[in-house]
Amino acid sequence: MARGSAPFPRRWLLWASALLAIATGCAERAPIAQVPVPAGQARIWFYRTWLPSESLNLANIDVNGVYFGSVENGGAFYRDVPPGNYHIAPQSFARDFNQDTNVGLVPGQQVYVKILDLTSWANSVSVSRNIQRDSFYAWLIAPQVAQVEIARDHGGI
Repeated sequence: MARGSAPFPRRWLLWASALLAIATGCAERAPIAQVPVPAGQARIWFYRTWLPSESLNLANIDVNGVYFGSVENGGAFYRDVPPGNYHIAPQSFARDFNQDTNVGLVPGQQVYVKILDLTSWANSVSVSRNIQRDSFYAWLIAPQVAQVEIARDHGGI
């Protein structure tokens, strides 16, 4: 046997392990079951598309001035709420115009709010240090577009 080469069974095991790891990474996640909106309620979806270059911090979301939930990069969640008017504001280090959104909901309606991260808006670069803060934006997205984006990141809604 040549010096530095692994015996045949060990080499085969390494190749099989690598192939299994690659196959596992290519597998699709099980789709999230679509639950109907309860009678007399409306549904607000919050999601972030997976962008590896963006912040991995959670985006904390306030609705009508109260903490409502957090969404991760590539994550999605929804809340069933009574019909009415809602002011959606992601918590951000700095405030900018068009970061918040308002929505009026009727029973049975579903709206999709995409949380965008623009960290380049709140950063500071100097000789001694680089500071970067999260600036999240809440945008209303058409249901057809949002469902495709959520399905792409989550294997279905």
